[in-house]
Amino acid sequence: MRNIRFINIFSGVFIFFLISCTSNNSNPDSTSRDQMFETLRETVLNPESFTRRWSFVSESSAVIYWQLKEISASARSYVEYGKTKDLGIQTHISRNPRWAHFHRLTGLKTGSSYYYRMVMIDQESGLRMQSDIIKIIPKRIGDAIRIPDDMSGSTPYVLDKEDAYYLVTKDILASGTAIEIAASGITLDLDGHTVVFGNDTHEQVYGVRFADPGNSTLCNGRIVQGKRSRDYSAAVASLDRPVPTEIFGISTDVHLPNAFPLTMSHANQAEIHHNDIYSRVTEIECRHYPGNDLIRVYTYGGDIHIHDNILSEGCHKGINVRVVSRSAKNIEIDHNDIRHHQQYVNGYAIIPPGGSLVHHNMITSCGRSVHPKGDGTQFYSNYIDTKGHQQLSDYPARTRPFQHRFIELHGVKLEGRSVKNCKVYDNFVRITQPLPVDSDGKGDPADKMENGVYIRSKASEINAEKLVDPSQDWEKDRWRYYYVKYNPDLPPAKITGNDAHTLYGKFEKVKPSEYTIYMKWVYVPPTPLNIASYDPNGMNEVYNNTFIGITHYKNTRHGDYGDTGEWATGIMLIWMKYGAAEPGKYSTYVHDNKFFSNDLFINTGTIVNMTIPIKHNTFTLLHEPFVTERENRIRGVGPDFEKRVLSGDNLFVK
Repeated sequence: MRNIRFINIFSGVFIFFLISCTSNNSNPDSTSRDQMFETLRETVLNPESFTRRWSFVSESSAVIYWQLKEISASARSYVEYGKTKDLGIQTHISRNPRWAHFHRLTGLKTGSSYYYRMVMIDQESGLRMQSDIIKIIPKRIGDAIRIPDDMSGSTPYVLDKEDAYYLVTKDILASGTAIEIAASGITLDLDGHTVVFGNDTHEQVYGVRFADPGNSTLCNGRIVQGKRSRDYSAAVASLDRPVPTEIFGISTDVHLPNAFPLTMSHANQAEIHHNDIYSRVTEIECRHYPGNDLIRVYTYGGDIHIHDNILSEGCHKGINVRVVSRSAKNIEIDHNDIRHHQQYVNGYAIIPPGGSLVHHNMITSCGRSVHPKGDGTQFYSNYIDTKGHQQLSDYPARTRPFQHRFIELHGVKLEGRSVKNCKVYDNFVRITQPLPVDSDGKGDPADKMENGVYIRSKASEINAEKLVDPSQDWEKDRWRYYYVKYNPDLPPAKITGNDAHTLYGKFEKVKPSEYTIYMKWVYVPPTPLNIASYDPNGMNEVYNNTFIGITHYKNTRHGDYGDTGEWATGIMLIWMKYGAAEPGKYSTYVHDNKFFSNDLFINTGTIVNMTIPIKHNTFTLLHEPFVTERENRIRGVGPDFEKRVLSGDNLFVK
């Protein structure tokens, strides 16, 4: 149900169309119902397509969540609901097609019966699929403490009664922190309301902060960052609390520098599920540390379960789980729908620690996919379909200005000496290198993943050397080498530098008007399987996967780090030069996989002398969109390693 179809991907039988990925973030837009449905061809009742159904009903609202049956499918969606089976009310249509779906019903009357059904729209065919009709009854929570009715004073509201159920009864606007959970056993139910935090303060603040070292729950509401707060503010924060914590039914929207949608430190026994996590952040302090994540969990002990969430946009990483104790156990990341936007180097969709189970996630990001760390991670039954453009890098750390780097895009990356005993199996991984995209500054900044548009504002002055906008407060040279479209009849100007409110470059002197800052996206080479596992005896294993790497450049070019060129490969080997394994061992064993590429099968920049058995795989040369010209589809590995590959009972289909 999307414009890239894959069928029976885990059995290895598939059909795919070489078409670029569609933008997928789930924020609502203003498309009218008539516009949306003017191409509808048919409506079918198809309840079996609505899987992993989940709902939560509060006093005056409800959260409805589901996924499509096929992990490779996606669609736009909405929910119809009402007091009778005739329904009559509907939620916003999701902005872009997704695999997972999250909708909130509001304005419900306590004690009344309501009916709803889930609806999905196939963007290509116009087919409308709907579920059966389901009945819910919002019930009054009699012993709830109501916010703000039962609270004294103003924000931040401090919740300090142990084992109490707190219920928000109206939207909250806070200049600083909105709510603090300050006692154990508390459930905070936002009941579908919007909490705005950090609307006017110079401090680091939070939408909801877990501040007590006792078990607590947060659920069912929208948390939005306001106009002004200090760096590293967060919509949801749980700091130094190694106690049971549950977060579900929350949607976020943060946008100021270094802000987090959800961050936890010293977490233990945490469950994060059925949330809609969204970030518009584009500015970070450093891509090395601390970076920026959509969901950040630093765990002390483990028992972390992150599942059934929708993650959209951001600027660096998606789900980042890091162990800060000597060991951690029971870490599972599954059934998440991730479409993050890597704008800075090393921004992966999922970074799991050693021993994690990572499975049944859909990743359709513009950026890197997964970077297992440590010992014993299992990565299986995931679906990855990505592309990636140039990224920003501060190297050395915290130097300015950020440099633009063109670094190959990883699907599954096994890296370092600590990566041992990891298993990667039953996954589908496809990465495409499209031709460059120049939107000419047209489009919504909410769709910057596709159009590159960051800022649209109005200039107060434009002359031959500069454009001035006193409403801005930019970091120096933040927009160096981006483009500014400042007149519809003139070509864009390349920005050579900027200060707080001035862009420098070569401009035509025109009357000040609306301008747009944007980037021309240039896409980087795909490496769906990227191996840099430096322990000769690492015993990592990669099997029964499908890996696809496609370039749309007919003329291939190989460059150095930071300008890697135009090419594609199935396997990328990085600096695999640390010697052979002990008898009976290996660094990484790659077997019984299917590799597809219209360019290279195996690529490296260094002769390989490590034990990396590549056996019983099928390598297929794709003829669509075309086959690149190569004398050899195995590049740079050295004659000895190439001989081992060719004698490894691999099948090469050309």
